[in-house]
Amino acid sequence: MIARNVLALAASATVLVGCRGTFGGNGVAPAVMGAGGGGYAAAGSISFTSLGPTNMSDGFPASGKVNAVAVNPSNSKIIYAGSGRGTGLETYSSAGIVKTTDGGGSWKPLTNGLVDSFGLTVSVINALWIDPAQPSVLLAASEYDGIYRSSDSGASWSNVFAGGQATAFASFGGSLFATDDAGILASTDDGKTWHVQLKGTAKHHPTALGSADGSAGKAFYAGTSDGYIYAYASGNWVKAGRLPFTKETGTSGSSRMVHQMSVDPFSPKTVYVSSNDGSWDQNLFASTDGGKHWTAVLKGIYYNYGLGTQAIGFSFVHKHRLYVGEDGGFYYITGDGSSDPPINGAANLKVIDVRNVWPVANGSDDACFVASDQGLDYTQTCSSGSYSDSIVTAAASTGLARRFTVSPNGKTLMVSIQDFDSHRTTNGGQTWSLTNFYEDGFNELRPGDPSACYVYDEASGLSISSDGCLSFSRSSSNITPSRLMTTPVAFDPKNPKTMYFASGPSPGPGFYGPKGMFKSTDGGETVTQLSWPFTWPGAVTVDPKNGAHIVVCDINNGKSSLSVTTNGGKTWKKSSGVIATPFWYALTISPVSGKTVLASSVDSKDNVFVLRSNDGGLTFTKVSVVVNAPLVRGPAKLEESLIRRGRHEGGDEEHSPAGAFIYSPEREIRYNQDVTKGAPDVAITTLRGAYLSKDSGSTWARLDDELIAHSFWGIRWLNGYLYLGSDGQGVVRSNSVVQAK
Repeated sequence: MIARNVLALAASATVLVGCRGTFGGNGVAPAVMGAGGGGYAAAGSISFTSLGPTNMSDGFPASGKVNAVAVNPSNSKIIYAGSGRGTGLETYSSAGIVKTTDGGGSWKPLTNGLVDSFGLTVSVINALWIDPAQPSVLLAASEYDGIYRSSDSGASWSNVFAGGQATAFASFGGSLFATDDAGILASTDDGKTWHVQLKGTAKHHPTALGSADGSAGKAFYAGTSDGYIYAYASGNWVKAGRLPFTKETGTSGSSRMVHQMSVDPFSPKTVYVSSNDGSWDQNLFASTDGGKHWTAVLKGIYYNYGLGTQAIGFSFVHKHRLYVGEDGGFYYITGDGSSDPPINGAANLKVIDVRNVWPVANGSDDACFVASDQGLDYTQTCSSGSYSDSIVTAAASTGLARRFTVSPNGKTLMVSIQDFDSHRTTNGGQTWSLTNFYEDGFNELRPGDPSACYVYDEASGLSISSDGCLSFSRSSSNITPSRLMTTPVAFDPKNPKTMYFASGPSPGPGFYGPKGMFKSTDGGETVTQLSWPFTWPGAVTVDPKNGAHIVVCDINNGKSSLSVTTNGGKTWKKSSGVIATPFWYALTISPVSGKTVLASSVDSKDNVFVLRSNDGGLTFTKVSVVVNAPLVRGPAKLEESLIRRGRHEGGDEEHSPAGAFIYSPEREIRYNQDVTKGAPDVAITTLRGAYLSKDSGSTWARLDDELIAHSFWGIRWLNGYLYLGSDGQGVVRSNSVVQAK
């Protein structure tokens, strides 16, 4: 039961802060085109149903990522939750806005009018705000499409400030404020109209707001993409100071960008911010003079507590107490500006990847809403407690499904999920269970023998099941994949016990393993390294008709290449016509003719493109640009520690002590393997949509028009039905046959 005094979330000093990446305003249309131009195309009447995972578990019932919340001040059982960006370089959810009217017992999506200029559902939501005096009025800050407003409790929405990435709302001094690429926005008519109060630019725009308004005084601050802090006084924004910056932190994307702000209600000149300057992307800074001077707080790799500050919020009960949420823990410190304060355990929570925290006075302690990668949590005692919290969104399905496999009867699905262990269903999605495999892994069933199930992840390496994914044993090999890979497992078509594995983990804490290509001839029981000429292979595909015909993508010195063999790896030829990119290509070979090979990746302008070979992979030609898909609000570039010096056991220069995971905007490309005559359909998944081609990659039509999620990962074809792994709606399956045999 949620205490009534959580209604203070809607009070005038409340700030619901979203999170930022590295660049502003892209204004990019989801174009679908051929090599010489193009335009938007719809895939027709294809619709999809979400299969889950639902009612997920991470030791406790959970929902998947939530990072925005608004509570009805007249009825605390009415809650709105939004799923959008995480902090720093963390992946985001494309799950939109959901609403409960029974305190979390059930949730429904809100989509009516929440659409962009192309008619697609606006699904990446950074912040929510509810009018405390008129709770039927809601505001939503979106990642790509500005600000939306509802005056009927979310039943319908309209865009009230178009374009740009809106990240935060605050009410202060009788006005509403928001941060957007355009600048600090202000509204005096309850969010119906907005004007730019402090203009932003691509390199200098507001990203966070923080305020205090109580007996100790009033203060209002804004933080920017380049680390400047502004103070609000007499209707004007005055530059107060700037955050310090450490260039060599070991994490790509490090900058002064301000993600979140919190102001001490008992001392309004005391301000804390989280910033992109940290060894795991986030660092904590403090000022006790209204933002003029700043001190780095809790510096050190992972702070010995968690993976960087990702959520901050001052107590309204305990003087100068600051709650700090991290990727791995929840704590509180004395927020007096000291650089090395004692760290105390706050409430024990059922969530671990904390992204936002909103304390609310609750008698002798604070209550807290906590947004996390495992859902929206609520605890009545924020300072202590033994798991007395509840994950309010547990009944909602907002999980980020990545790679998955589907049994021939469609009943068993094994799904890897971001920020969760893998989940499995054996009844087509009616119920799901936890399988204790690490996030972002790869899942496969042996062709012709679905009792043989494989999980391949960077924590456990290769695990094998002989009972259709029900129980597993770990392989004795030490191979591990990188979550950044595209397709690191392939089977020989005539003897599926012959398998190929790309190995080489991401540069992160605790993930080590050999780089190279490996082979098994006994279904993975024994694995041997091959002497193939690759530095860091990340994708492998085998001709569906010819096991001696193999194509591999490799990365060497930060640039990708493709190579082909037609004699099972005895000799290799490097493919020509391949555009060198910092990401691994995704690969697929036509089931009709092995001469046709498709490869997809992303260029320096964030364009997901497709290469085609008509000679089995010897030469490639660029045939289409599918979509422009910015990764983190800026040019797509692989995390720098992959390609520059680092410090790691064994002296591997491609490892860093604190690597951040940066995923390619292009995820997978896959032919319909059951079509062996004529022209097989091929699907591609990206950060900005899923697409279908009926002409081997020359032209593409959008698939996700009717879905909420628009970010996708894995692809599977089964009896003509198309399955996609999505960021925000789990695995989705087409409601009808897309292409029959």
